[in-house]
Amino acid sequence: MASPQKCRSFNQKEPSLSLLLTEETIRAVMGSIEEGQRQDLLDPQTSGLQLKVTSTGAHWSLRIYVQGSTRVRLPLGAWPALSIENARASALAVKSQMTGEETEASGSRTLGALLEQYDRRRLGQLRRGVGVKRALARGFAGLRHREISTIGRRDIVAAIDAVAETAPVQANRTLAYAKAFFSWAVGRGYLDRHPAAGIPKVVNETSRDRTPTLGEVAEIWLACDAIGYPFGPAIQLLILTAVRRDEGGALRLSELDLPPGEQEGCWTIPAARSKNGRAIRVPLSAAARRVIEAAARQRSVVGPYLFTTTGRTAASGWARAKRRLDDRIAEARLARQALGEMPPWRLHDLRRAFATAASDILHVDPAVADRCLNHVGSSTTSTIARVYGRNEMFDQRQDALRKWAELVEAAVDTLRRTTAEQVADREAEGEGFGCREPASEFEAAPRKSISGGVWNFTEIRGSWGNDFPIEPKFPEIPALMAA
Repeated sequence: MASPQKCRSFNQKEPSLSLLLTEETIRAVMGSIEEGQRQDLLDPQTSGLQLKVTSTGAHWSLRIYVQGSTRVRLPLGAWPALSIENARASALAVKSQMTGEETEASGSRTLGALLEQYDRRRLGQLRRGVGVKRALARGFAGLRHREISTIGRRDIVAAIDAVAETAPVQANRTLAYAKAFFSWAVGRGYLDRHPAAGIPKVVNETSRDRTPTLGEVAEIWLACDAIGYPFGPAIQLLILTAVRRDEGGALRLSELDLPPGEQEGCWTIPAARSKNGRAIRVPLSAAARRVIEAAARQRSVVGPYLFTTTGRTAASGWARAKRRLDDRIAEARLARQALGEMPPWRLHDLRRAFATAASDILHVDPAVADRCLNHVGSSTTSTIARVYGRNEMFDQRQDALRKWAELVEAAVDTLRRTTAEQVADREAEGEGFGCREPASEFEAAPRKSISGGVWNFTEIRGSWGNDFPIEPKFPEIPALMAA
C-alpha cells in the first residue's frame, strides 16, 4: 500500500493524491490527517472521481466539464455510506448522462435523472405534482447524482432525518412521496427492490383540534386591518368564505361575478385550483364583497390576481405575514391589558372556526357546512350521493355564509366598541394609552345587518367560552345596525 503524503491545509494548493483506492487506504489517510487539514484522493480507475478526506469524514465528488469548458464539482455522497464501487458506478452514470460518453455503465441512471422522468410521466398528471417534485428535490438533493441502484435504506433514512431536524411533519410527507417514487421505479423496472419500504414515519401526527373562538376571530380580523394589503384583506376573505389559503390567495379577478347594483356576488373556484379537483361556486356575502372591492382599489399593479404585489403572480410570503399578524394581535392584547397570549393557531384553523360556529351557533345542516368547505362529506352523505349527487346547495350555502358574516361582524363590532370604552375609561383616569385610527376604509364603514337578527351573547358564551373582553358590560351582542 502506498504511504500517504503529507496532508495539505484547506488553503494550500498542493497536488491531490492519486492512489488505488481501497478501504484500508482511505482509513490510513484519514488517520494521518490533523484537525483543520484536508486531503483529496483521486481514483485512477474513474476519471474525475475524487474523495475529500478530513479528520471528521470523507465525501465523494465528481469533477466534470459541462458544455465543453466549464468544470463543475458534483457531490455524490459520504464514505463509507457510499462505497468505492457504488461511487464509481454513480460517477459513470453521471458522466454518461451529462456528457453523452458511452461507458460500460451507460445503462445506469441517477436519482436526479429518474426524478425528472417521474415528473414528466407521473407528477405532471397530478394537481399537486409541483409540490411533490419540490419536496423530493429538496429532501434528496445530496443523492441526486447517485446511481439509483446504489441508494439504500440507510441513505433514505439519513436524508429524511435531515429534513426532520427542522420540519418533522414535512419529513413524513417527503417520506411518503419517496415511497411512491420508488414504487414507480420498481414498477417501471428501474429497480429490483424498494429501498424505502418499511421505513416508519418520523413523527406520529395527530389531527389538529385548535378552533379559534369567536372572540379570537374578531381579534384576527382587526389585526388584518393593521397589516393591510395584500394579506390583511386576503385573510379576512378566508374568514368570511371558509376557503383554503391557496384557493383564496390566488383569487383571479376573472373568477368573480359581482353584478352592479347588488350587495352580494359569486366567486367560482375552478377545478384546477380546488383541492378535491371539483369546481365550486362560492357565495359572497355583502361583507365579503366589500373586502374584495376594497382590495381591488388598493392594488398598485395591474394583473390577473386580486392579491398581488407583482401583477404577475399571486402574493407570496404567507409565513412572514402570519408572524406580522401574530405581532399585531399581541400588541392589541397588551394595549387593552388582556390576560395571556392567543394560543398558537394556523390559517387553516379558520375553516374549523366556521364549521364549529355553523354547527353550534348557526345550526346549519352538516351537509351544507361540508359543501361550504368544499368537502364531499363521507359522514353526512351516502356513497351514491357522493358519486352521483351534484347539487351545489348554492342557496343554502349562501344563507349559511351570510349568517356567518353577520356573526363575525357582530363580534368585531363588540371587540372594537369594548376596546374604545377601555380607552375612554383609562383616559378619564389619567392613564391613557393610544387608540389608533381605523386602518382601512372597510374598518371605518358602518356595519349593516342583512337579516336584522340579534345574536345572544349567553348562547355564544356557552358554546365557545367567554372570550369577549369586559363581558359584564356587554351581556349580549346587540342587534347590528338596521338597514
